[in-house]
Amino acid sequence: MFSENLKTLRKQKGMSQEVLAQQLHVVRQTISKWEKGLSVPDAEMLVKIAEIFEISVSELLGEKIEETQDMNEIAIQLALLNEQLANKSRRNKRIIKTILITLAVVVLVCFIFTFAGITSYKYVDKTGELITVDLTCTLDDEEYYFSVTYDEQYNVIEAGGDQWIADHVYVEQYSDADILIAQIEDYFNDRGGEVIISE
Repeated sequence: MFSENLKTLRKQKGMSQEVLAQQLHVVRQTISKWEKGLSVPDAEMLVKIAEIFEISVSELLGEKIEETQDMNEIAIQLALLNEQLANKSRRNKRIIKTILITLAVVVLVCFIFTFAGITSYKYVDKTGELITVDLTCTLDDEEYYFSVTYDEQYNVIEAGGDQWIADHVYVEQYSDADILIAQIEDYFNDRGGEVIISE
């Protein structure tokens, strides 16, 4: 699938989301959305991405396409990807009630952990609109919780949760919220775990 291929190729090149975004003249959040499978680039952008990684568009999309492909064929592939994203979105809506219940449990657990001496890292003291995301991480049938609060520039204001996550991901070294969250996701996903993010 495109999102997984893009992430793998970027890491193989040792390229950050920021660097790739600069080469494609888009914002870093666009790369993040592509890698998370929340959106897909248009046909022209797919060609540019394939050129950067020196592969064909068909390899980038992860499907075999005839050598004589043109922009119309790429558009058809994009339409299929968009349809898959729409199906995924519908599935996500069906489980939203479960996620809300889980979120309520997570908030309760986080509240309990706060009084149990959970590690918390304060980074900067800024004002403005703040966003908080909660991560529910599962690995080997164990659940871990982590919370990240950041400002409009993705500067981490506060991060805290299970000390186990802090010890294994070294969260204190990341001041960019996207990078911190991506590192936690990568750690669990690379080991067969799962991360559910809720705002």
